[in-house]
Amino acid sequence: MVILLKTKVIVLEPENAGNVGAIARVMKNFALEELVLVNPKFEDMLEAEVRTMHGIDVLKNMKIVNNFEESISDVDFIVGTTAKTGMNYNVLRTTITPDLLVERLANVNGKVALLFGRESMGLTNEELAKADIIVTIPASSYSTLNVSHAAAIIFYEIYKRQAYKKKGAPRSSSKLEKEKALEYFSLILKDIKYSSFKYRIAERVFHNVISRAFISGREIYTLIGVLRRIHSFLSSKST
Repeated sequence: MVILLKTKVIVLEPENAGNVGAIARVMKNFALEELVLVNPKFEDMLEAEVRTMHGIDVLKNMKIVNNFEESISDVDFIVGTTAKTGMNYNVLRTTITPDLLVERLANVNGKVALLFGRESMGLTNEELAKADIIVTIPASSYSTLNVSHAAAIIFYEIYKRQAYKKKGAPRSSSKLEKEKALEYFSLILKDIKYSSFKYRIAERVFHNVISRAFISGREIYTLIGVLRRIHSFLSSKST
């Protein structure tokens, strides 16, 4: 049996119980167990139970929470999904494909959230901004897949490549460590009086870089130290 990363599947405001059942079914196919729904828009679970087949245990152990922040409170790395990719200047919707996602996940030791949006509109920009990396599935002229179909493709890619927690692999940087690095980067932008118009874009680019690089615990520790010293040096020069 393939040993997968600690992975949580989160579905935001699902509108169709049948899709939830189908997601639970493919989770069972690919050795995923933890399913969380955020503010579902239906009450009757009968259709979900019919669609889930042998994944009924996934459905029975599913958690329902009221808000997005609660659903991601215990994860270290968030993978968002979207069918709407950005152009060169839309850094928020810079995406990778599922096969590249697997390569990026190879050295992650923390808990990963796979985040899926509403059937009607997907994830909002604000929700995608919480993601460390965003995945899209290449498709033809009609690029929007049913959420359960998209989930199946991503689960399969992770399972196929046996993205498991490798014994003896370097510890990956935690969510808190990456936030600390971003905090010092933001302070440095202020120290150098970086353009307020480009400030948020620069923050997001730095966030994207450290997320896609999958920096180890040792590397992020060194990076934080360097950024802290740069901030201290710049601060002393301005006084």
